[in-house]
Amino acid sequence: MKKKFPLFLSLFLLVTLSAKAQPGKIIRFSSSNAMFPDTARMLGHDYNGKHYDAGTCYCDSSILIYVPQHFSSKKKINYVFWFHGWGNNIDSACKQYDLLNQFDLSKRNAVFIFPEGPKNAPDSYGGKLEQPTVFQNLMKEVISNLVKNKIIQRQPVFNIDNYNISLAGHSGAYRVISKIINFSPVNEVILFDAMYGGNDAYLQWLSVPEHRFINIYTKDGGTFENSHWIMQKLTDSLHMPFISMNEEEITESILQKQKKIFIYSKQAHNDVITYHHYWEMFLRWGDKE
Repeated sequence: MKKKFPLFLSLFLLVTLSAKAQPGKIIRFSSSNAMFPDTARMLGHDYNGKHYDAGTCYCDSSILIYVPQHFSSKKKINYVFWFHGWGNNIDSACKQYDLLNQFDLSKRNAVFIFPEGPKNAPDSYGGKLEQPTVFQNLMKEVISNLVKNKIIQRQPVFNIDNYNISLAGHSGAYRVISKIINFSPVNEVILFDAMYGGNDAYLQWLSVPEHRFINIYTKDGGTFENSHWIMQKLTDSLHMPFISMNEEEITESILQKQKKIFIYSKQAHNDVITYHHYWEMFLRWGDKE
């Protein structure tokens, strides 16, 4: 028999899927601390016999910032970075996965930041963001742009330790996220069928009890075996508590109270972000402010 979602979850979905949030403020800027251009892709990239040239795929230094209409600078602020997977870009990913609308509807008091990755290319390389200090420099630029646009007030001294940072992404985003958490303070990571590698970095980050982690994975997306390997290491080596469940078992209580969550989904690789508005759900029910 096919399992059904709990009644409260079905009602949540009925309301949110029929809603359309009010548009917030979009800021775009070009950054020297973006992923690209980068020396490792100066000649482009070859994959499966096809060449992806630098001028088309590895020269866009765009950063998108989205500030939802409900945002308040008087409350604790969460800075949520999103990284796209293969064959996508900022605009196509926002449209395909309804990222900004879901972000709005979550009502999390947060700013959404989306750096351009390998543009429309099959590539997980994180460019300059794989270097130790670049993410912190990018964060400083984000803050400066928010101050310039009168979203937040200027602080006397920039200190990245003072910011509540989340990293999220789909598929090939796993690599750049694994590099950033090696060098910068990150409070939360949300992976959408993206647990392909970077295991040492993820395990070290997961060893901190306060860190919130959600990994939703599928059978055929290439992340099934490695997700289970990570869970085994959490049990055998780190002795770190976590919860593993099927997507039908998701509840608000679990998402609010559990710090390390592994969710098996029957959806296709590209559907786990929008199915039942998971992106919105994970943001909304992980916010305790």
